[in-house]
Amino acid sequence: MNPTSKARALTYATSAVIGGAVLLNMLGLADYDAAAGTFDLHPISVYALAGLLAPVFSAALALVALVKGWGGKK
Repeated sequence: MNPTSKARALTYATSAVIGGAVLLNMLGLADYDAAAGTFDLHPISVYALAGLLAPVFSAALALVALVKGWGGKK
């Protein structure tokens, strides 16, 4: 990776972290203060999170399997 690519990757990673903090703030799961640069995550129920994310990931995996032709007859 050349220095330009490393700088772009760092920029993208920073943007993703800040974007995630803002998204969690908008969902009411965290407090993010851009002026002070502080981020406070509220307690999250792991069981509720797993219950919400499992259907999303399984549907995404099923879509990938359909597109890739996994499990089809050869």
